Amino acid sequence: MNIEIIPHTLAGTVDAVTSKSHGHRLLIAAALSKKPTNVIIDTSSQDIEATRDCLKQLSAHIPILDCKESGSTLRFLLPVVMALKDEAMFMGSGRLPERPISPLKEEMEAHGCVFTNKRRQKDGAKEICHVKGRLKGGIFTLPGNVSSQYITGLLFALPLLKENSQIRVTLPLESKRYVDLTVDVMEKCHIEVYVEEKDGILTYKVQGRQQYLPPAEMIAEGDWSNIAFWIAAGVLSKEAGVICRGLNHRSIQADREIINICLRMGGKILEKHSSLLAMEAPLKGIHVDVSGIPDLVPILAVMATAAKGTTHIHNAARLRLKESDRLAAMYDCLSRLGADIIEEPGGLTITGGKGLKGGTVSGYNDHRIVMAMSVASMLCDGPLIIEGAEAVKKSYPKFFEDFEGLGGEYHVL
Repeated sequence: MNIEIIPHTLAGTVDAVTSKSHGHRLLIAAALSKKPTNVIIDTSSQDIEATRDCLKQLSAHIPILDCKESGSTLRFLLPVVMALKDEAMFMGSGRLPERPISPLKEEMEAHGCVFTNKRRQKDGAKEICHVKGRLKGGIFTLPGNVSSQYITGLLFALPLLKENSQIRVTLPLESKRYVDLTVDVMEKCHIEVYVEEKDGILTYKVQGRQQYLPPAEMIAEGDWSNIAFWIAAGVLSKEAGVICRGLNHRSIQADREIINICLRMGGKILEKHSSLLAMEAPLKGIHVDVSGIPDLVPILAVMATAAKGTTHIHNAARLRLKESDRLAAMYDCLSRLGADIIEEPGGLTITGGKGLKGGTVSGYNDHRIVMAMSVASMLCDGPLIIEGAEAVKKSYPKFFEDFEGLGGEYHVL
């Protein structure tokens, strides 16, 4: 689906959709429990549905899990499924079959699992790996500069094993708050995780033979990763700003950091109960270390084009391995619209303040690129065409409905 956006200022009120990060974790914890638990997810997405469907496979003798395009689903469930099953096949589509699963794969191989790939295809999905052998406990060692999703997957799996285990992570651990979110969900389900930091090593100690005992009902939080696009729209707004509702201001979600970044850039944010108001103010360029908040980079790049001075986004090399190469994608999209942007090996440098022109950009089959460029339309002096805008369904199917509700205007071409 290609769309044409007619530039308008966005303003009004929007409700946060369900957090994908929190929703994945609650669904997995509930599925590992022997007692019934009601997980409330108000708004779903393709990634959440991928996890739901894969968890249904846990009852199969040899599960075949189609993770669709969801990296979280794959990386979380690889250790979990092999803690429960002797054999399983993992499938995926889009860019997922090419995205890395090392060093998680090697650590699982060192603990009883054997990985193969015969490159089979089924219903448009490609085989990612065929795994045999039950996962065994012990000491798992991972570098801190790889995906935190590997650590989350192991954390969910280790209480199910017979043996006691440890995950040793070299510091600093990037995206640590995502792991903190996992530990928080596990502890609410009466799983004990002991955390120790010593001599440059972060260790998660987990006893085996534990049982997941979640409460009768668990409610997924509002999503800070996706509400960040509307917070940015409010800061860029020339009208009354944007009110964002349905948020937990004490959330462990890493992307709550969008508030601090907006404030550092000069934006105005007012918080009250479960809502906030984001309002326009003169923005200035800043240095941002995004090692713990990689999902914010696309919208931060858009904000930087409106900020006076230069913004440096660094420690972002892992973005090259997302649904798209997000550094290359944002460089391409914003440079086509006239932005002063430099792509670097591990980040972006953007000198802002001169506005954007209209034009045509690719959505790169990446939900966050499409959403970021939709907000960027506010800064354009002419219509903006985004190719492949349907990618938003991955995490935010009603994005364009909310975009329109805030005064956005778009037409399907």
